[in-house]
Amino acid sequence: MELTHELREHSGLQWVLDRLVPLSPFGRAAARAPRWYGPGEEAALADELDNLALSLSLWDAKQLPEPEEQPCCCDAPKAVRPKEPPLRGVTRCLPLFHDIRGSFDRDPGNPFDLVELFEIKHFLVTLEQVQQAYAALPPFAGIAFPPMDAALALVDPDGRRLPAFSVLSSYHPGLGPLREQKARLEKTIRAASEAEKPALLEQRRELAVREDQLELLVRRDLTCKLMEYKADFLANMDALGRLDLIFAKTKLARRYGCRRPVFSRDGSVTLRGLRHPQVAEDLLARGEAFTPLDLELNKGCTVITGANMGGKTVSLRSVVLSLLLFQCGFFVFAEEARLPLFHHVSLILADSGPGAGGLSSFGKEVHLLDRLLQHTRGSFFFVALDEFARGTNPQEGAALARALVRHLGTLDCVALMTTHYDGVSDVATAHYQVAGLVREIDGDEHDDPRRRIARRMDYRLLPAPPGAPCPRDALRVCRLLKLDPELMELFQADL
Repeated sequence: MELTHELREHSGLQWVLDRLVPLSPFGRAAARAPRWYGPGEEAALADELDNLALSLSLWDAKQLPEPEEQPCCCDAPKAVRPKEPPLRGVTRCLPLFHDIRGSFDRDPGNPFDLVELFEIKHFLVTLEQVQQAYAALPPFAGIAFPPMDAALALVDPDGRRLPAFSVLSSYHPGLGPLREQKARLEKTIRAASEAEKPALLEQRRELAVREDQLELLVRRDLTCKLMEYKADFLANMDALGRLDLIFAKTKLARRYGCRRPVFSRDGSVTLRGLRHPQVAEDLLARGEAFTPLDLELNKGCTVITGANMGGKTVSLRSVVLSLLLFQCGFFVFAEEARLPLFHHVSLILADSGPGAGGLSSFGKEVHLLDRLLQHTRGSFFFVALDEFARGTNPQEGAALARALVRHLGTLDCVALMTTHYDGVSDVATAHYQVAGLVREIDGDEHDDPRRRIARRMDYRLLPAPPGAPCPRDALRVCRLLKLDPELMELFQADL
């Protein structure tokens, strides 16, 4: 499934991805294009979630203390060195990597230059440190680092593991004698008279040209030999990116208290203590708190009704975000989650979606819905629709919303729709209602109107019977927002 820009933005997935902090260029590339696990890939997704659980368990763990030597009476007290988390041996290396994938996208006849060879050596030396640290960890599922000892020996033949690279004399039998001759000549030049120097400098230039030619032969030979390990280089970069992304997911889960979801085998969606992190963070900045949501969705269409400003759209976004995160191998922002794998997850808002330019809000909704229904034929999908058909006249809009709920009930899907139309919940699989404006508070008449509504609003989703009428809170909302008194009188008289 394609995670479009619109879906990422409207669901809040992009907000979450922006808060991942991979340490390597390979991890950052993996985070930009997270893998989507669809139906049939349950085992692979379980491995990814197992890896996150393992990473979490290791993150705060301390290494076992080293055996202490028995002190003698003359020994001074030794400083106690704090133990590092087991993952630290890997994570300290990840920021040191450079992205060298472009260097291997070449014709083998085009030799690496000295900078590229330095970066390749640096990569291999750092990779060796990662491999050693990784070998001391419990195994992560599906992540292995192919050995690169032979490639490292090519760029570090003396085994000193120094970060610099140079074309050593040992690479070619002619380089050593040539460089010795060049060094003796340079010593002669320093002691020569001004009259003697031009001829000596010309000799040095000729030696330098010959040295460059031999070094070029060495670089060509190294390039051909290193390119034989291209697949192993790329496999190691992929493994680094996957492991780095797992660590980034782990840090995100620790920061926000995310939980591991479990698989739903019957296609239902169960969420307890669900929250939307972007909305929750915005509320926290204003001194307010997000109200966690509980809901269960079965096949067919579930309808949410409730007061204006009651958080119905946030409920949709929260559910969609949880599904997207789960199918991208993340823990979710909920206390408990039981989720299935869908072929496709969609969120339809009147103002979202490409390819519908020039259409009204209602036209965009119809365009997006039609494209979704055509694209998902024969597949198991999820769709969330916010106030569908509100952009047309109420009689036709209500009829279309009811028809859509009925139609979705005949498809292999789980759907969630918010609506203000009466009668839509009659034909729905289930019905939730926002608790609404249930709190009575006095003495805040001069406060910000939005805050006045928030204090009185109970955002919980409560199960409601099919056909329960939609709340009538518009008059009260208008009062709290301090609508013009004369207009309010006309409004109330016309109810």
